Amino acid sequence: MRTLKTLFLVGLLVGLPTAVNGAEASGFGIVKGTITIGGKPAPDAVVSIEGFSQDPIKAQMLHTKPQKKIIDQRNLKFIPTVAAIMTGETVDFPNNDKSWHNVYSKGGANDFDLGLYASGKTRSKKFDKPGVSRILCNAHPNMEAFVVVKEHPFFSTTDSRGNYEIKNVPLGKLRVEIWYPNLDVRTEPVPLVRDGEVFALNVDLKKR
Repeated sequence: MRTLKTLFLVGLLVGLPTAVNGAEASGFGIVKGTITIGGKPAPDAVVSIEGFSQDPIKAQMLHTKPQKKIIDQRNLKFIPTVAAIMTGETVDFPNNDKSWHNVYSKGGANDFDLGLYASGKTRSKKFDKPGVSRILCNAHPNMEAFVVVKEHPFFSTTDSRGNYEIKNVPLGKLRVEIWYPNLDVRTEPVPLVRDGEVFALNVDLKKR
């Protein structure tokens, strides 16, 4: 009888999803939970898995097609406030306000200046370096957003209730990093992600 790992490898080779008993193939786990600040939900926190090795199976998982994300400009705000992407992906910045905007970032991982452009126009930026970029508008100093760039797909952004879920997490002893605007990065150990395990990790960023 073929092992679950053999089935997973076959699935990778043929490029098809592999299922066992109606579920995703084993060989990976899930990390999920809730991020809070002082007991209140923390939306727009970026939760990522770090500390895994780059063996051939994981390297294949990292080979994903770059996608585009959108940070809208509407009512003199960036929407969403935080976007998490992989290196090589592009963010579109459409101007859906009545006024002109000038989107730029300076002093972060990816410096750029899209110049001044009118309502109804869209300009884009490809983010090639991992790290955090603070996004601002020269014309409207109160506008602020963040683009968090990772070199792997093992991350999630919390929803309005502070919930997150990261699927296909590599097995082993890992760590979770939690980034939140204007706070220090929080690191929490994950004792051991086992085959098919759902590991629950809830963190309050004001508590240690």
